[in-house]
Amino acid sequence: MSEKRPVLSQTAQAVITLIAVLFLNLGIVFSAVYILFHLLEYYNPHSFIYANMPALPIVIPILFVLSVLLFDFLRICGAFKNRRFNKARMLLIVLCDLVLFAALSLTLYMKTCTTSLVELNTIEEYALPTPVSVDPQTPISVIDGEPTDDEPESTPEPTQKPSVSLSEKFPEKFSESPTEESFDKSNVVETLPDGTEKALVYTYSGKNAAVDIYHYQKKKLEYQVADVYVRDADCFKTNYSTSFHRNQITQFYAEQVHAIVATNGDNFNSGKIEDGIVIRNGAQLYPEDGARQTKFTRDLCVIYGDGSMRVYDCVLDTIDYDEILSNYPRQAFYFGPKLLNDDGTAKTKFNSKLGKVNPRTVLGYYEPGHYALLVVLGTRDMVDFRGKNHGNGKSPGMTLIELSALCEDLGFSMAYNLDGGGSSSMVWNQTVFGHNDRTHSDILAVVDP
Repeated sequence: MSEKRPVLSQTAQAVITLIAVLFLNLGIVFSAVYILFHLLEYYNPHSFIYANMPALPIVIPILFVLSVLLFDFLRICGAFKNRRFNKARMLLIVLCDLVLFAALSLTLYMKTCTTSLVELNTIEEYALPTPVSVDPQTPISVIDGEPTDDEPESTPEPTQKPSVSLSEKFPEKFSESPTEESFDKSNVVETLPDGTEKALVYTYSGKNAAVDIYHYQKKKLEYQVADVYVRDADCFKTNYSTSFHRNQITQFYAEQVHAIVATNGDNFNSGKIEDGIVIRNGAQLYPEDGARQTKFTRDLCVIYGDGSMRVYDCVLDTIDYDEILSNYPRQAFYFGPKLLNDDGTAKTKFNSKLGKVNPRTVLGYYEPGHYALLVVLGTRDMVDFRGKNHGNGKSPGMTLIELSALCEDLGFSMAYNLDGGGSSSMVWNQTVFGHNDRTHSDILAVVDP
C-alpha cells in the first residue's frame, strides 16, 4: 500500500516555513524593542518609535498570530509527517503559541500602565516651569519643568526685559473689566467676495489680552482664525510635557493655564528633533543643559520679549544662536516651514516635505502685539467648532501652497506652520475646533495675567 504523500511539495513547505520563521523573529524583535523603550522612558528613540510607529502594539501580536497560523497550516497539510525532528517542530509550534499569549498579555499590560500613568499624573507634573534666563552664559537644563541635578543651586536671574511697551497700542481692544461672549455662526455672518462665509463666534476683551475668533467656510473647506492682541509678550504662554508618555490633548493643557484661546504647538518631544532650538516661556528646553546650537535644518520661529516675531529660513537666513538669546526670546518653535516671504507674499517652495493636503495649524503675525492663530479643519478631524461630527462632509484641509496663499489673503506679515494632522486643534471657552483626541507635547496659549 503506497504511503500518502503530503499535500504540499517540499519547496512550498520550505517557503512557508521561512515566512513563518520570519514573522516569528520579527515579532520577537519588535517585542524586545517595545519593552526596551518602555524601560528607557527618556531615551530619545523611544519617542521616535512611538511617533513613527504608533501601530507597533498591534503589529506585534499580528506577527505572532501569522507565524502560528502558518505553522498550524503546515501541520494540517502533513508537512511534519515522516520528518526528522518531528517533536522539535511540534515543540516550536507550542512555543509560538506561548510567546503569542505572552506578547498579547504584555501589550495589554503596557498599554494599561501607560494609560494609567497619564491619568494619575497630577496637575503639578504639567505645571509651567518658572521662566528663567536663556542667556548663553548661564546654562539651563529643564526636564518636565523641573531642574536637573546639573543646574546650579540658585536659579539665575532673568536677563532684563526689553523696555519696549505694547500697553499703549490698540487701546480700544482692551478693557479694565474683562468681558467675553460666544455667538452662533449663523447669527453673525459676512459673505466675502470669493463666496467665503465669515462669522464671529467668540470675543474676549481683558486688561492685557483681547481675542476675536472668526469661523470661515467656503463650500466644504472650514478654518478658524483667532485675532489676538496683547499688551505684553508674556500673554503668550506655552504648557508642555517633555516626556512622550505624559503627552496630553490640547484642551487638557489649555485648562491648566486658563487659556483664553490655545492651539497645539510644534510637538517638540516627538523624537524627531536632532538640531535647532526649543524655548518655552523663556526656558531653553533644547539643546539641553543650555548648550549652544549652530545647526538648523528646519525653519525657526521666535517670539521675543518686545512683542516682535521673527521667522528664520534655515536655508536663506543666517541663524545666529547668540543673537537670538541676546534679544530676550520668550518662545522658539522648531517645526515649520516658513509660509510667507519677507514681504508678506505667498511662497511656492518650502523647506519641508509636508506639502500634501492636511489639517493645519499656523502662528500668524501682523506687528508687535498683534498676532493670529489659524487652524484649518482637515480630513483627519472629527468635529466642527460646535463639536458635531462632519460625517461625509469633512473639510479637505490644505496643501502648504494653499495655506501660504491663505496667510497672504489674511494679511499676515509673517506666518509659521506648526504641527498639523491629527494634532491640529483650537480650544476656547470649553469649545474645540479640530482634532482633540491625539495627544501631543505642547500648546501655544493666550492668557490674561
